Order: sequence, then structure tokens, then C-alpha cells
Amino acid sequence: MTARTEAGLGNLFGQGLLLAGRNIRLNSVADTISTMVIFPVIFVFGFLALFGNLLRVRGIDYAQFLPPAIVVQWMFSVAITAAFFFASDRRNGMLARYRSLAISRGAVVVGRMGADSVRALLAIAVIIATGYVAGFRFQAGPLAALGFVALSVGFALTVSAGTSALGLVSRDPESVSATLHVVYLPLLMISSAFVPADAFPGWIQPFVRNQPVTAVLDALRALADGGPTAGPVLTAVLWLAGLLAVFSVAAVQAFRRAT
Repeated sequence: MTARTEAGLGNLFGQGLLLAGRNIRLNSVADTISTMVIFPVIFVFGFLALFGNLLRVRGIDYAQFLPPAIVVQWMFSVAITAAFFFASDRRNGMLARYRSLAISRGAVVVGRMGADSVRALLAIAVIIATGYVAGFRFQAGPLAALGFVALSVGFALTVSAGTSALGLVSRDPESVSATLHVVYLPLLMISSAFVPADAFPGWIQPFVRNQPVTAVLDALRALADGGPTAGPVLTAVLWLAGLLAVFSVAAVQAFRRAT
């Protein structure tokens, strides 16, 4: 009976949808509004106020340059939230409970991915709308804009696979969140997120230019600005495909041990 209940794509996605709803409801309305709406707005206008005039001297329209960076920053936030809730589910016994139920094991993953996608799309919509007020535009048309959104969500889900592996092997959500912030902040700050790569000291520029966060940022900016997109997008997709392969293996192994 259990095998028949677990089998089939219908059960996988139907059960996954139910678990995605449950995962979304774990966040209070107040927390969702603050982390996915208010904070991105503050960051967009805050960084514009801090660096807008400075970058204008270098010939950079910071209102066009900045929003992809805030998108990437919040995709990291989505991924850290995934790890936090997986660690919480392990600590409170929910993962063990899933194992005792006649549901598809894959539905747990689909449910997490569904919730992460919704949170990512909400943050992207808020950041794009805020950027539009500040002067950000998609200059390459609607298809490039859709590519921008798809790549952003793909980045969030790829990183979530890696962070989830850590969350699944821990019973301390707060510790996992703190650890992941220590990892992601240097990657974000030592990238082309907030200033161009050539603004860094020469000795660190090779790392800045050739790390995955910069690759994703370059692709997002190409999609938004209307310049050549094939090279930057292909580089970003290759980075994400490689990372997803590694992170997925780690996450599957962690999930098996956790449940």
C-alpha cells in the first residue's frame, strides 16, 4: 500500500504542493513582509544613496547597476532560510515524521523548492519594482526580462541545494544560519555586486572576476542592459549546473541520513 501511495508523478507534485504551502505558512506575514519586501527596498535606496554619486563619476548608472546585486543578495537569503527550516524540521522531528507517512520522499524536496521559488519570486518582484522607481529598466525587452527572472530563481534553488545539505545534518537552525552568513557575505562582497571588479585592488581582481557570484551578476546585467548575453549567460549557467550537481549529491546524502 505504501509503495502504491508513494508512486507516480501525480503524488510527487500533489504532495509537494501541499508541503510547499506548509513551508510558506511557517513564515509569519510580518516576517515575510520585512524580509522579502521592506528590507530589499531599504537596501536598494540605501546603496543608491551611498554609492550613486561615487559611481556616476566613473560613468556608471548605479540605478541600473545595483538591482541585480540586491536580487543576488536576496537569493542568498532565500537559500539560508531553506537551511534554517530543514534544520528546524530535523530538530522537531518533522523529517522523521515524513518518513513514517505514506508520501513520496521526493515530495519533501519539491515542497521546499516550491516554497523557495515563491519567496524568490516575491523578492525579485519587489526589487525590480523598487529599481524601476529609481531608474532601472529592462532595455532588452520582455524575453530578456523573463531570462533575468529565471536565472535569478535558478541561482536561488542552486544555492538552496547546498545550504539544505548543511541544514539537514544539523539540529541547530540558528547556528546553521549564522554559519551560512559567514560563508555568503565574503562571496557577495568580494564580487562585482556593488562596485565593478576593476575597483578592487589588483591582486584580488582575478578572484572577483572569476567566481560564480560575479558570473551570475554579469549575466543578469547583460540581460537587463541589452548588451551581448550569450557569453555571460552561458558562463553563469555552466557555473550553476556544476554547483547544482555537487550540491544535489550532498543534499541527497544528507536527506537520507536525516530521515
